[in-house]
Amino acid sequence: MPLVSEKEILSLAKGKDFAVPGFFAFNYEFIKIIIDVAEEERCPVVLCQGPEFIKKNGEVIFTQACKAAAMHATIPVSLAVDHSFVTDDHSIEEQIHNIHLGWNSVMIDGSLLPYDENVKISKELADICKGAGVSSCAALGEVRRFFPQAMNYSDPFKDDFVVPPEIMTDPKQAKNFVEETGVDTLAISIGQYVRSLWDGEKPPFMKSARLDFKRLEAIEHEVDIPLILHGATHVDEKDLQIAAKKGISMIKIASEQAIYWALELRNFLTNHSECMFPEDIQKTALEVVKESMRYYIRLFNADHRV
Repeated sequence: MPLVSEKEILSLAKGKDFAVPGFFAFNYEFIKIIIDVAEEERCPVVLCQGPEFIKKNGEVIFTQACKAAAMHATIPVSLAVDHSFVTDDHSIEEQIHNIHLGWNSVMIDGSLLPYDENVKISKELADICKGAGVSSCAALGEVRRFFPQAMNYSDPFKDDFVVPPEIMTDPKQAKNFVEETGVDTLAISIGQYVRSLWDGEKPPFMKSARLDFKRLEAIEHEVDIPLILHGATHVDEKDLQIAAKKGISMIKIASEQAIYWALELRNFLTNHSECMFPEDIQKTALEVVKESMRYYIRLFNADHRV
């Protein structure tokens, strides 16, 4: 099946009762299990990774590996560059570079910038993407970030944190933003937040963030492009299930699966010091991650869609 754009793949879910999963290829082995589980579940999938990780993985070979996996898959696959940890003067140039590498969806996250600056930088990328024939994604509304790499990081996460309404996506502003920028998809803030898993949190993760569904309904009423949910690792799972059925076209899961992989790998090496081949060492960790992906595919009601 040919590689498809993110705009096209999310159109499969918009207005339906499911969300396309966005899974992150943290290494080359993740690429295979993402495609494998999506094929087994007959689920369209977006294979994601951030600019920093793409570079670390060897950007040319890594991108070509992702493209080859997508083009030989039996289900629709799109390749999306996630937002970087920090948005600055180099962000547009960085995403142009990723387009040239072969990624067919790129994102600029100006959600922490003043509104006018967010419009300007998001429109600039959207115009470039239209000329290049790839999809553009922007963000409006702050997803509070509790980890050291994030812009505006200050205080640690507190268990009683609730996202204040004033930093969530405003529905009327979202309408204006989409009209002014011409972006293909929009990442919104409706109650989710991202906190650091480098602090040593272990499964089962605390799923304490709750989503504002009245806000989601209002945004969907005002905006006629696919909506994306970032920062889903710590969202109440019932809320994710509802979001997938009530307007969110794509939900990204990343940190949780990286932690599963790392914990299982450490456990395996502790108990199997005789193993030396990478495929043997990673096997159980990848199986755990694959089953986590399967769980979310079904939670998002995305199985048996193609």
